[in-house]
Amino acid sequence: MNTIALAQLTEQAERARNDAARLLASERQNKQKIAAQLQTLQGYRHEYRLQLQRQLLNGLAPATIATYQQFLRSLDHAILQAQQALQQQSDKADQVQQLWIEKQQRLQSFATLGERQQHVIRKQVQQREQKLADELTTTMYARRLQLAKEGF
Repeated sequence: MNTIALAQLTEQAERARNDAARLLASERQNKQKIAAQLQTLQGYRHEYRLQLQRQLLNGLAPATIATYQQFLRSLDHAILQAQQALQQQSDKADQVQQLWIEKQQRLQSFATLGERQQHVIRKQVQQREQKLADELTTTMYARRLQLAKEGF
């Protein structure tokens, strides 16, 4: 694989990995928002349950008790929906994290190929330089011998 093609593939892999990272950050942020909403709903339910208990000690009309119970049921339903949404968002974030891992591994593979390619190129350059140095040394030695034969 030539250097330019590898560089282009590496650049594409890096863009894909960065896109996956942005998506993962967004999915995690969404998960945090849903978790905060769930916590808020659970807090409301707890407060209203305590309020109902306090009011029951003072005596309440049956219609008021029914209203509290209906509101608590609607909070329970909202909490259940939020829990389901949180689980779905958690699954989605896990999937996107796996995608990011795959993109990171692909980028790392190209980086490894690039390092190997650079190693091969450096080795070839060193071999050429060594060959030139050997040729120069041989030529200089032959010249010295020729000059010695001629008496110089």
